[in-house]
Amino acid sequence: MPGKTTRSRVLVSVALAAALASSPALSQTSEQEWGPILRDQMLVSYDCEVAFFSQVAERNVNGEVIVIAKVHCIDKRTFDAYRPGSFEAFEVHPCENPENRVC
Repeated sequence: MPGKTTRSRVLVSVALAAALASSPALSQTSEQEWGPILRDQMLVSYDCEVAFFSQVAERNVNGEVIVIAKVHCIDKRTFDAYRPGSFEAFEVHPCENPENRVC
């Protein structure tokens, strides 16, 4: 029954993807801490009203929370933001070509 094994693998893959997709609850909790700071910094420094964040990565390195995120403004501009430590400002770099997924 090779079809049944393949189907089981697909179901397991779908379940794993769903679990990973639902795990951003931890990121959302952390975003509650750094999100308003980055939103304020973007508004003041770049006149960017943040629509949303994407490609968010949070890592704990030697007790410091490092944050990397792509910032999407309401006016369609995008920026890469990086915060090397919990008490530091974000380093922000504009994306020259918003169609470029990696800038």
